[in-house]
Amino acid sequence: MLTRIQIAVCAVFALSATVAALAEDKSKETLEAPKVGDQAPDFALPKAKEEAATQGDSIPQKLSDFQGKKNVLIAFYPKADTPGCTKQLCGYRDDIEKLQGIDTEVIAISTDEQKDSDLFRDKFTMPFTVLGNPDQAIVKAYGVPLMERGENQYAQRSVFLVDKEGVLRYIDLEYDIAADKEPLYAAMESLNDSNEADG
Repeated sequence: MLTRIQIAVCAVFALSATVAALAEDKSKETLEAPKVGDQAPDFALPKAKEEAATQGDSIPQKLSDFQGKKNVLIAFYPKADTPGCTKQLCGYRDDIEKLQGIDTEVIAISTDEQKDSDLFRDKFTMPFTVLGNPDQAIVKAYGVPLMERGENQYAQRSVFLVDKEGVLRYIDLEYDIAADKEPLYAAMESLNDSNEADG
């Protein structure tokens, strides 16, 4: 017969195994990223909420508010007001007429605080939402890899293209500003052509 000590030890091992299994399942759930063809995870646009208070309900307050109206380019970038990120976002700023012409809205997201994102947007006169996501909830929902720099974590430069139905149509988790701009813009134009054909 098992002694009380042996029974206690067995119970501890059983509990440990259960906890480990649950942790593994949770880890898999966290790491699972959306794929092309999936519905884009929704998220709020805090700055838009503030503007809505004075400009009315026509201002989008979340990603899903663009459904039926516009395609959306979601651009994750590492850090506000750094050379590469400034080049990337100012590129969208400079191409804004082209993007508007193909019915595409831009939302740029980093792990910065919202106040730093606002300063970045205002400094370079960016005519689109620049969203701070310091709790990384949106970053993780989209499966964007995080880069470790000392004690800080930054979103890896990544882009997602969402169509007017709210479906992901293009994903690049290792976006290179120079090398990958052409295929991204081609995807946006193709998506717009598809929308026009369906209409």
